Amino acid sequence: MRNTLLAVLAGLGLTACPAQNTMMPPGSTGGGTAQPTLIDVTTAITADTTWTKDKKYILKSIIHVDGAVLTIEPGTTIAGERGSALVITRSGQLIAEGTAAAPIVFTANYPEGMRGVGNNNWGGVLLNGKAAVNVTGGDNKAEGLADEPRNRYGGGATPDNAHSCGRLKYVRIEFAGQPLSANDELNGLTLNACGTGTVVDYVQVHRGIDDGVELFGGSVNLKHLVISGSDDDGLDWDQGWTGKAQFLVVQQLPGRGNHGIEADSNRASQDAMPRSNPTLSNLTLIGRAPDSSDPGEGRSRGLSFRVGTAGALHNVIVSNFNDWAMFVDGSNSQARWTDGSLVVKNSIFFKNPMAAFQNVRPSNLADGGVVADNFDEEMALLTPSLSNRQVDPLLPMATAVTQPVFKPLMDSPALMGGATPPGDGFFDTSATFVGAIGATDWTSGWTAFPEN
Repeated sequence: MRNTLLAVLAGLGLTACPAQNTMMPPGSTGGGTAQPTLIDVTTAITADTTWTKDKKYILKSIIHVDGAVLTIEPGTTIAGERGSALVITRSGQLIAEGTAAAPIVFTANYPEGMRGVGNNNWGGVLLNGKAAVNVTGGDNKAEGLADEPRNRYGGGATPDNAHSCGRLKYVRIEFAGQPLSANDELNGLTLNACGTGTVVDYVQVHRGIDDGVELFGGSVNLKHLVISGSDDDGLDWDQGWTGKAQFLVVQQLPGRGNHGIEADSNRASQDAMPRSNPTLSNLTLIGRAPDSSDPGEGRSRGLSFRVGTAGALHNVIVSNFNDWAMFVDGSNSQARWTDGSLVVKNSIFFKNPMAAFQNVRPSNLADGGVVADNFDEEMALLTPSLSNRQVDPLLPMATAVTQPVFKPLMDSPALMGGATPPGDGFFDTSATFVGAIGATDWTSGWTAFPEN
């Protein structure tokens, strides 16, 4: 019987770890508290598989889900070792649907207190889809991985913008990401050409190396995201992302964080189609001011729009960034602002450098902001029709390290003056407040903010 079980596990890429005490029932410590059985995941998953909460799954290497569906039960823990990652190929799906009471947790396979310390991190979760990307041929290699078929994304000449990479709901991803070289990194959660059939809702990415969530093309929509303590950017989009997002929190921590949002289209061909052009509503972006250090990724900055991206952002709080609140970098993205396809409206800016929306640019940077590129971000944001404000949103606990609160105080001006989100079936049109959270704190109960 045991040999039969081991054979089945091997076919699913799993290995049962040796029992610690054969005199006790599996999963028991003898003290009345059940402990999950440890399962080593060592090879690709090529048959439909379910991971259950009574086991803890240890990723030992880059694990591909290829031609199969991986389903993860609520309350399950997956721990990645250094050099590991979970990669969903274009022919696979990840169904990871936890609950508020029992979120699914991806973390580093090190003791508490040692996770994210030094090189004690893992590679995160990557989903590869078949939707459109604006690179030559409509097909590309996933950053940070070898160039082989399982690591490619995009639908080529016939993209499927409704493709589903799976469903993530009530999921935490901790201490993930691996920077390999310039512009070649693994992030906490990477969404490569995922389509509108993909569900990403109630997801936290915490203390990641490199970006929290990065999107390469696709049309996937995002809702209820918390990105806390990323080394580099919070939300990063590139290669023609055209999806939507509502209710997003980005929190930088001392010594960690470059851009709240870094937005690109295509660096090699800035007018390549589809142009990055997402619609976002109800965002709270919290910088790490007064910390003005450059820990390697750059100074703390709010919104950075580059290389031809378009996009519409409504009801955004941008606070506590020490370098610039918003920077529209380069003539192509500036043209998008001028023609109205890039816009930030009904938003609040507070405790960013100097005047209401003023940028402070170090003199050693090539583009000196207002002076060097002849684009005045402050005046652009002050256009009366955009209804942007400089007021205190009253978020006194939003910068706390281990127990932050992103819900504004009851008398906050952020609770009024927002735009009505689009009534297209995705957005919650009742969210006419500014920022990610109104009267109800949807982050409560399932998020966590461990330091290591």
